[in-house]
Amino acid sequence: MRYMRVLILCVFATAIVAATGFLSLRPAAAGNASPVMAAAQNNAPLCRYGINVISGQTFTNHNVSPLRIGWYLNYRSTANTDHPSGVEFVPVIRLSQTSETDFSYTPNGTALTNAILAHPGARWLIGNEPDRRTSIQDNVEPHIYAAAYHELYHLIKQTDPTARVVAGTIVQPTPLRLRYLDMVLDSYHHAFGSEMPVDGWSIHNFILNEVSCSYDPANCWGADVPPGIDEPYGEIVGIDDNDNFDMFTERVVRFRQWMKARGYSNKPLYLSEYGILMPPDFGFDAARVNAYMNKTFDYLTTATDPALGYPADGYRLVQKWSWYSATDQNYNGWLFDSSTQQLTSMGQNFAAHTAGIASQNDLAPWRLNTTPGSPHFQGSPLSIKLTAHVANSGNLAAASGPAVVRFYKGNPAQGGQKIGGDQVVNLSGCGSSAPVSVTWNGVGPGPHVIYVVVDAGNAVTETNEANNTQAFTVFVGTQQTFMPRITR
Repeated sequence: MRYMRVLILCVFATAIVAATGFLSLRPAAAGNASPVMAAAQNNAPLCRYGINVISGQTFTNHNVSPLRIGWYLNYRSTANTDHPSGVEFVPVIRLSQTSETDFSYTPNGTALTNAILAHPGARWLIGNEPDRRTSIQDNVEPHIYAAAYHELYHLIKQTDPTARVVAGTIVQPTPLRLRYLDMVLDSYHHAFGSEMPVDGWSIHNFILNEVSCSYDPANCWGADVPPGIDEPYGEIVGIDDNDNFDMFTERVVRFRQWMKARGYSNKPLYLSEYGILMPPDFGFDAARVNAYMNKTFDYLTTATDPALGYPADGYRLVQKWSWYSATDQNYNGWLFDSSTQQLTSMGQNFAAHTAGIASQNDLAPWRLNTTPGSPHFQGSPLSIKLTAHVANSGNLAAASGPAVVRFYKGNPAQGGQKIGGDQVVNLSGCGSSAPVSVTWNGVGPGPHVIYVVVDAGNAVTETNEANNTQAFTVFVGTQQTFMPRITR
């Protein structure tokens, strides 16, 4: 059993806990809700499209620009990942069950810390197909996934408070595999006394057979039965169902229903891997693959449901999706020829689909940190470092070059006082963010409203010019209270 000691910081009306590091500050008024929970989740249409790359492949020797993708993953997490310019890299931490009660993960130690620091604000996928019984996937029982997720969630958040930690990544959202996730949630609650915290859920959505190889080894192709579940079979499908569009959409809706029933309806859903696995000689030629690609792309782009969808994203059911794969010719749907590195007919189909989507820019401040993290007034004016995180939810780098960022004490439209000089930020897009800082001198006690203005001179053309200014409250306390607590 692994234990963690944490320091709980409490803020009172006249007292604030002193702390090192950063304090994440919310917008000054609830009605001024962060416009970029927007940049983090509400990306421009092109930012939603991603691709999966063969495990560990850096993928810089392929021209991905015709695809116009917003993100990709290669099932790894390294500090020096080299990726195509302007494309978001989504790191994956791989899990392994080492005993009935313990686990390991890759990367770990200093390598993991360095990877987290190298990708600030990244979406971290915890595990890859933990529900698949095979040595090439993670293959961990539900209670092991819960324990590993708990440890990694807190490790990542402590290293980078802006990181987003994403759970799940099951093979397919069938009833059997949703039972696996229910067992994960039950294990987490039993072990740690709380609901499992997530910044989003990730699934794959292949359409595969679920027959236990120990029950029927001759017909156990596909996804098998999840570890920790002793059943002979789950959902049985045929090979021709691999591109069954109705089953694809039913599974998306089923997972959103599962999220809502378990209190996660206000979280994004990422479809981090799907496509056609059956090879061409099984009847899945390029035309058939392309038809499935187009139909699913159209669905994912437009599918909304006010009862099930993500409220912060116009009630869309899925926020981002990723096609399998870029180059893996062991299966189907590969977008590049592995020998020539040129687009295949399926890659050309992908490019034709995204070619019709307009490019966008949308800059906004979304987070403010202070150093020290909880400013403490002791009779003399303070100097506080203000660090704003600015994001671009559009898919382009700011076309007019760096954007100017300014800080003010008070509303600049009503005579607010400027803090420091103009700062600049370069953003590639698709939710990418960058910090900009100024030093604020002569600060006294009490609450202070700080305004951050991005693109103050309107030099960058944006789809939304109304979210460039954001107000945050910084509280400088006069007393200190430390409250330690031991938790598992």
